[in-house]
Amino acid sequence: MNGDGEVVSWGVVTDSKSQDGDARSLGENLEQTPRQAAAAIFSRRLSALISESMVSTEDGATRSLTLYSLAQHLELAYPDVPVSQSGLYRLIHGDAIPRLDLIIALARVFDVPPEYFVTGERDR
Repeated sequence: MNGDGEVVSWGVVTDSKSQDGDARSLGENLEQTPRQAAAAIFSRRLSALISESMVSTEDGATRSLTLYSLAQHLELAYPDVPVSQSGLYRLIHGDAIPRLDLIIALARVFDVPPEYFVTGERDR
């Protein structure tokens, strides 16, 4: 209601395509809270980086990056940024929102700008 006693209504107009290029219905975009949308973007971005990453083992072989090895690396490289394998699991599945210090640490590890984890833009 505004000061004159009139009911004021707000509407949101969005494109039916997400910024990632996926076709989505208008209702689906509006059903997510900002927190859920942020968790979904972060989850997709981190999952993509992890699936693209390979690590070298002590015997010279390479293998896919795991949440366990990522958590260990973060713990060694950034001891002041608390993170665990289960915490990363929650982030990957969109059940949690990362702290800013973790976003910055992950950005450094994967050599991407921190904005990569929080925007819908596709470019790194």
